[in-house]
Amino acid sequence: MIILMVICWLIPVGAVAVIFGTLLTRSYEDAQQEMIESTVRNAFRQLDIRMADVIADSKNVSYDGIVRSSYRSYQLDGDQAALYSRVNEYLSQRFSRSDAYKAVFISFRNDIDIGSYVISPSLSEYAMVRSYRNDAEQTIMEQMAEEDTGIRFFVINDELYMARNLLDGKFIPYATVVMQCDQSILFSSFGEFPAGVITGIGIDGEKVAFGETPEPESDYNFLEYSEEIDGHTVMITSAFPRFRIWRDVPALKFGVLAAVALGIPMLLIAVMAFYRQVTRPTQILLDATKHMGAGERGYQISEKPGNNEFRELTERFNEMSAELKNQFDQLYQEQQALQQAKIKALQSQINPHFLNNTLEVINWEARMADDEKVSAMIEALSTMLDAALDRDGKGMIPLSQEIGYVDAYLYIIHERLGERFHAEKEIEPGMDDVIIPRLILQPIVENAVEHDITPIGGGTILIRAYREDQTIVLETAHSGAFSDADRENIRQILSSAEAGGEPKVGLQNVAQRMKLIYGPTGTLSIDEIDGNIRMKLTFPETFRTE
Repeated sequence: MIILMVICWLIPVGAVAVIFGTLLTRSYEDAQQEMIESTVRNAFRQLDIRMADVIADSKNVSYDGIVRSSYRSYQLDGDQAALYSRVNEYLSQRFSRSDAYKAVFISFRNDIDIGSYVISPSLSEYAMVRSYRNDAEQTIMEQMAEEDTGIRFFVINDELYMARNLLDGKFIPYATVVMQCDQSILFSSFGEFPAGVITGIGIDGEKVAFGETPEPESDYNFLEYSEEIDGHTVMITSAFPRFRIWRDVPALKFGVLAAVALGIPMLLIAVMAFYRQVTRPTQILLDATKHMGAGERGYQISEKPGNNEFRELTERFNEMSAELKNQFDQLYQEQQALQQAKIKALQSQINPHFLNNTLEVINWEARMADDEKVSAMIEALSTMLDAALDRDGKGMIPLSQEIGYVDAYLYIIHERLGERFHAEKEIEPGMDDVIIPRLILQPIVENAVEHDITPIGGGTILIRAYREDQTIVLETAHSGAFSDADRENIRQILSSAEAGGEPKVGLQNVAQRMKLIYGPTGTLSIDEIDGNIRMKLTFPETFRTE
C-alpha cells in the first residue's frame, strides 16, 4: 500500500513539480533570450551607424586630399616641419570635436618621422602619444604594409585601433591613418543590457575588452551573436543568469512541500483503511484455507469483514466449505459401496470361468460323439465368450483377431438362419496387422443382423476393410431402408455418444469409444444409399504391430 501511495501520489506530485518547473524555466529562458536577441539587434543597428561614420571619416582623409597635397609639397621642398604643421592642423579641424576617437594618428612611411596626430582634449596627450609610439605603431605599420586601402582593426593593450592606408598617385602607400576609437562611445548601444551583461566584443577576430565573465559561470547562460557590418564581422558574447526555479519561485517550493506534508497523513489513513478493508479480510481467508488444507472439512469463518466484497467472499467460502464436507461424506459412502461392489464382482468372476469350462467339457463330449456341428457352435460361442471377457486385458487388437470374433458370430447366426443368411467379406490385402479397438466391428455386424436381417428372415451382409486417404475404414452394408422413426433413433444414439452420455445400446457404445480413443478423427456414420444401409467406421492408422 505504501508503495502504491508513493507511486500514485508522491511520484506524480514530484513529476508534476519537475515538469512544471522545467516548462517554466524553459519558458522564462526563452522569453529572456528573445528579449536579449531583440536588444542585440537594436544595438547592432546603432553600432552599424557609428561604425559607418568611423569608416566614412577614415575614407574622408583620403578623399579630402589635404594630407596627399601636403605630402607632395614635402616631396618637393623636403620641409618636415611644414608637413607636420599642415597635417596636424587638418586633423585638429577634422577630428578634435568628435567624441568617437581618443586620438587620430597619421604615420608616414619612407623614413618620415613627424608623428602628426590629434588628441581628444579630455585625454593626456603625452601618455597617449607614448603608448601609441611604444606599443602600437610598429605592429600596425608592419601589418598594414600588406594592405591596400582596406580597413583593419587592432586591439593592443586593450585599446581599439582602426587603420587605413593612404595611397599616392601611383597607388603606393605613403602613410597610414590610425584612429584610436573610444570603445565606450562606439559600443555605447551595448552598455545597458537587459537581465544580463556583455562579456566580450570582437571585430574581425580581435577581442575588445568589454566587461568581465561573471562568476560562477555555472549560474549563467552564454549566448553569442555575430553580424556583418560593412564587410567586418562583429561578434558579441553575452551572459544572463540561469533561471533557478526553487530560488526564483519560492512559492513553488512551499507548494510542493505542502503537498508532500499533506500526503503523509493521507498515506497513513489510506494504509489503515487498506489494512482493515483488504489486508485483514485477506489474512482471515488465508487462515481458513490453511484449516481446510489441514483436513478441517466444513471449517466456517465467524468474523465478518466490513466491506461488501469480502463479506460476499466469506459467505461463499463458508458455503463452499460446507458443500465440500457434504461431498466428502457422500464420496466416502460411495467408496464404501464401491468396495463392496468390487468384492461381489470378484466373487462373481467364478461364474464366467465356470461357464467357459462347462462349454469346454460339452465341446469334448460333442467331439467324442462325432457331432462336429455342435462342437463348431460351442467353439464359436467360446470364442465370443473370450472376446467379451477380455481375459488378456488388451484393448487394442489386430484386425485379423477382430475378424475372428466376427466369423465366430457369423457362424452361429448362419447355423441359426441356414441358407437364408449370407456373409461376404472384402479385406484389403496387408491389413491383417492393423491395430483396432477390441469388439469395434462385431457390434455393428450384430446390430445389422439383429435389427435388419433377422426380422425379415434372412439376407446378405457385406463386410469391408480398406484404406482411404491415410485412414482405416471398416464398414458393413446390407439391404434395407430407414423409416422416420429409425432416423430419429439413429440421430439420438449418435448425439448421445457425442455428448458423452452413458451408453445404452451397442452402436452408442461404439461411437463413444471411437470419440474417446481417436477424438474428432474417429467417426461412426449410418446412412442409406441405393436401397442399402451402410454403417461406416473411420479412424486414423496410428497403431501397428511390431
